[in-house]
Amino acid sequence: MYEVIMPKLGITMESGRIEKWHKKEGDRVEKGEVLFEVMTDKVTIEVESYQSGILKKIIKAEGEEVPVTGVIAYIGEEDEKLPQYEPAQNTTKRAGGTEIKKTAEKVSSRKEDAGISGDKIKISPLARKMAEEIGIDYRTGKIKGSGPGGRIVKEDLIAYSNQKRETGKKEAESESAGITIKSSVRLEGIRKLIADRMSYSALNIPEIVLNSKANATLLKGLKEELNEKIDEKSGVRITYTDFLVKAAADALRNNLELNSTFSDGNYIIYDDINIGLAVSSEGGLMVPTIFNCDRLKIIDIAKKRIELIKKVKEGRLGLEDISKGTFTVTNLGMHGIRSFSPIINPPQAAILAAGEIYTEPAIIDGKIRPESFIDLSVSCDHRIIDGTTGAKFLRELVESIENPAGLTG
Repeated sequence: MYEVIMPKLGITMESGRIEKWHKKEGDRVEKGEVLFEVMTDKVTIEVESYQSGILKKIIKAEGEEVPVTGVIAYIGEEDEKLPQYEPAQNTTKRAGGTEIKKTAEKVSSRKEDAGISGDKIKISPLARKMAEEIGIDYRTGKIKGSGPGGRIVKEDLIAYSNQKRETGKKEAESESAGITIKSSVRLEGIRKLIADRMSYSALNIPEIVLNSKANATLLKGLKEELNEKIDEKSGVRITYTDFLVKAAADALRNNLELNSTFSDGNYIIYDDINIGLAVSSEGGLMVPTIFNCDRLKIIDIAKKRIELIKKVKEGRLGLEDISKGTFTVTNLGMHGIRSFSPIINPPQAAILAAGEIYTEPAIIDGKIRPESFIDLSVSCDHRIIDGTTGAKFLRELVESIENPAGLTG
């Protein structure tokens, strides 16, 4: 008998949400065959079976959140019984080959049979495990057991949980009496992941936000000039975002302190410059990665951006597309936003925000004339990045934008 566990599909992954089972209990499963789909880090990943056999039992249903390495199903042969019904001294093989002791549920005494815990509360082993997983304290006496002798069973926990949710909903409705509510949707899937990640960033990362302004007059002219030449050959159009990614990559190469993360008390600086590009989609904000940006030409960055945005719109992003980012660029200029302070995308330590290109009077060589400008902001994890370090990066970035000829290589 083999345990099917929730795999760790990314460095920062702590849990995954089961989106879909491709097999049902009793089905034959072959090694390498897609078994289920899991939502993690804003994308859905197909997970293949590590073993062949019969899907004997599905422990976690679609929609359930499961911690990494948590057991979600059992695969065995036709004549094998589930672990809880076999002798305790036997072993169960975890998918992947590791042998562990089977979690036998055998009757050893009248007290265990009744499901009585040390605190005299009658509760079945399955219900006790479920209560621990979903954070319900069954010892308060508020849960009435419907099992034999008043024993708390799984159905009692579900009813209690639903009652608490309904009570909370009614309280919220009472507090908002007189206000018309258009909709109330529970956050799930991608939206919940975004909310969790942004909440973590706001609560755990002390940010320092640095602001600057760059003269983008030459950049604006260069962009138009390049697009006239490129359109004739490939049809690819270079955007201001492409220039920002290239300029940020070049500035990071000289200021690797921002190309970093703070993990388990360690200040980790990366040599690879992989820039995540914030992209809005119907499902929420995605941050696909453009790898080794400092080694790419501006046209290659543009092509990769187009490819990734297409994947986002079609819902085809894979785990490899959103992994291993070391820095993020977000641009809201196309929405008419002039400036904003971005929230760091953990586990990264910094993020660059850019607004729209705008025109205002400027004094050049003693004369007033209209010039184009762009506002830039960089948010840094102040635990590991000092203000002067962030300022040095931002200054080099501004210099690249104001003298953009070096960005075309």
